[in-house]
Amino acid sequence: MPPKSWEWCPGSARPAGLMGPEESKWEREQPRWPGNTTVYRYFESWAAALEAAGIKPVWPAGPEGTLVERVEAARRMHAAGESNRAIADTLGVRPETISRYLTAHPCRECAGPVVSKAKLCHVCATRNGNPRRWSKEEAIAAVRKWVRLEGRAPTSQDWRPVRFGGAARWEAEFGEWPPASIARIVFGGWSKLLEAAKVGVNKPSWTREEILVALRARLTEFGKPPAKQELEWPPAGYPSSRTVRRHFGSFTAGLKPREKRWSEEAIIEAMREYERETDLWPRSSDWTVACEDWPSASTVYLRFGSWQAALEIAMSDGA
Repeated sequence: MPPKSWEWCPGSARPAGLMGPEESKWEREQPRWPGNTTVYRYFESWAAALEAAGIKPVWPAGPEGTLVERVEAARRMHAAGESNRAIADTLGVRPETISRYLTAHPCRECAGPVVSKAKLCHVCATRNGNPRRWSKEEAIAAVRKWVRLEGRAPTSQDWRPVRFGGAARWEAEFGEWPPASIARIVFGGWSKLLEAAKVGVNKPSWTREEILVALRARLTEFGKPPAKQELEWPPAGYPSSRTVRRHFGSFTAGLKPREKRWSEEAIIEAMREYERETDLWPRSSDWTVACEDWPSASTVYLRFGSWQAALEIAMSDGA
């Protein structure tokens, strides 16, 4: 029995309720069998691929089995006054299928007939939806490239659409990265993919202390904390926003990490020390992010009610 197109495409078979032994065999023995995307890439149709393999497709009585020919035949018979039922009996399809044949519109890419409300025919939609088949070597190269750009090995969650919790880079550069399923299909599991790429397990390459130092350096350089989107694809020397979230729970928490408990006396002394080193009294904007030498501005407001109240005490007592 010759294979059907959907039997070599589990992604289409499952939602259509067509899961069966043949489709399971394709998935179980992958990558022994190509996907139907690969077939469409080299042949104009599934029937053309079968014929090239020496297998004659079995089509219902009527014109040869291409959709184009069936649509043209249906339109010719309709113009001659034949009923939809009579046309359906001739072509070996259901009457409702004839209605779709008669209202078919051209595919946006190949101009072939589309018998649904979609803009693309099935073949073009399959090609666009599955633009590339990844080899082992390409998947390994992608893992190593991700490590260079992100500073860590990818997780299986990263290589999925954002709506499913995936990484923004993967979705923004769709087509340049393989899907997460590549690990299971080609390597037998995610850990085996990382092992083949020789990148080790996925461990954070940034410590909390290193992240804080980098964020403070960016604050000093630009005079304000970095926005989340500025670190989605960070420049060299800075952690990504995902790295900050992984260590602190959220990007905002990374900008305002938990600081040591500052007493009123310690805050006043920090203000005086700041003045001795810079010849300027600190402003609240100077202490947006806490460090070892001073608390955050929010801590000052919490202890004294206002920035000016703390500053007046520091200036008067220190006079």
